[in-house]
Amino acid sequence: MYKSFKIIDDFVKEIYGFNLIGEPINHDISKIKELRKAHETIKEITQRKRKPYSNEFIKYVYPLLEISLQWSELKKEGSITEYFLEKCKQRVRTPNNFYGTIFEIDMASRCILSNWDIKFSEDCTKEGRQIDFVFYKRDNHCKVIGVECHSKRNTRNLTIQKINRAINDKAKKFEQEFINKLGFNLDEKLLIIDITTANYSSPKILEDLDKTEMSGKLDAVIFTWREDKIDGENHSLAVKYKVIGDCDKKYFSTTYAAELRKGPVFFVRKYIEPEPCVIKVEPEERTHRIGKQKR
Repeated sequence: MYKSFKIIDDFVKEIYGFNLIGEPINHDISKIKELRKAHETIKEITQRKRKPYSNEFIKYVYPLLEISLQWSELKKEGSITEYFLEKCKQRVRTPNNFYGTIFEIDMASRCILSNWDIKFSEDCTKEGRQIDFVFYKRDNHCKVIGVECHSKRNTRNLTIQKINRAINDKAKKFEQEFINKLGFNLDEKLLIIDITTANYSSPKILEDLDKTEMSGKLDAVIFTWREDKIDGENHSLAVKYKVIGDCDKKYFSTTYAAELRKGPVFFVRKYIEPEPCVIKVEPEERTHRIGKQKR
């Protein structure tokens, strides 16, 4: 368990510029509720020998653990360039949306772990409504993908109506006038939505995703969430996907799961979570169709 705290502390230090676990609490941490709560929870566990897996631990430490694991592996691979690090730092300098910012860094990390290159759209254009990223691969058939991220994590009473409104709004970023300013011909246009729940259970909204209303500006909407698989006193954080629309790549197939066993033992497990087989449909049939999840 304490190894995981060190991994988290290293990530926060590199991205935010201060120690999360250090005493006294850094003034900058206190300004960000989620980091302050994570600091307090870790302090309770380490100093007072309190057992982990409290509600506070799951709510405030798990999100940092997710991204910290990926960040640690990227560092081991030598994949964190100065450019990538600086772009991630820029995102946390305006901490008005903690979960949204962390989700963007999460998706950028998954991109690199899955052997994609990345361009940050703000480097290509300052005009119009920018999408978040351009992912691409330089192989025999170079593929270029426009990606917009949207976090619905911890959203209370998340409904398909709220999802559809978000899709309609975010799809506007893919209007041709904005894409032209990027200087890329996009082969695919993806919206990725985080629907992780506060307690890391399977999202109830999954039951209604067949009512998703696709936008003609998008090729697919990818729903992704972290799920805590509990076996007795053991926990495993894994990534799940649901794809709606038409895309035929395992874009973010490689990531890292945290396995927390009974007692002070911590494991990191590299794995591939298969994405769904996507049923290709005609454009007019695209609305309300959902790919079948592989197991």
